Amino acid sequence: MTTTTRTALVTGGAGGIGRGIGARLARDGFRVLLADRDATAVREAAEAVGAEPWVLDVADPDSRREAVTRTGGCDLLVNCAGVLRDARVRRLEPPVFRRLTEINLLGPIALARLVAPDMAARGAGAIVNIASRAWLGTFGSTAYSTAKGGLVGATRSLALELGRHGITVNAVAPGFVETPMTEGLPPEVRRRTLEAIPVGRAGRPDDVADAVSYLAGAGYVTGQVLVVCGGRSIGAPYATPVEEAS
Repeated sequence: MTTTTRTALVTGGAGGIGRGIGARLARDGFRVLLADRDATAVREAAEAVGAEPWVLDVADPDSRREAVTRTGGCDLLVNCAGVLRDARVRRLEPPVFRRLTEINLLGPIALARLVAPDMAARGAGAIVNIASRAWLGTFGSTAYSTAKGGLVGATRSLALELGRHGITVNAVAPGFVETPMTEGLPPEVRRRTLEAIPVGRAGRPDDVADAVSYLAGAGYVTGQVLVVCGGRSIGAPYATPVEEAS
């Protein structure tokens, strides 16, 4: 009896969450193509988790096509590449807004467009978009929340369009996860964020990876947003600027 190894393309693979997802999928038996803009970092991450490294700029059309071609047939696309850089609206410059939208929203949609025809031809495939709890709204994070909210909307619409071809499309929306990206947050922001999480701890990359692993094989689940936030999304988010809080 022969088995076919499934191939997963994971963008943002050098980051904490992307690396965790790559490691989990490799343990699940996938051939994992771990992709990131940072050539050195993604090579180190891929070696550590048993994946293949690939340099990918999700904002560049040629780079996207080359990555999809490299898979030789993508069974699972995990759109994890993202950038978190924002400001309150009065200081939100158009270049920042465009960059966040380009990487967090337009890139993932473009990659989904590239992998969908081959998945449809085989009658099977899965796309998992890494959104964020911020799509529900986060103080001072209009651009990021907009991009991630758009990604949730795209997930739901793509699920309707691609389901008849055997392709599931879902999103995972992490809350606060301990990664290099979040290490630079001001101490007061970290304190208040952790206090708002009902389970009493920050998330870990493995928490997100577990959700991706489930959705990768959940053939009857599509168009859904799995919020991995320790329960924070069911509470009231703080709406007071940190420096004005008592």
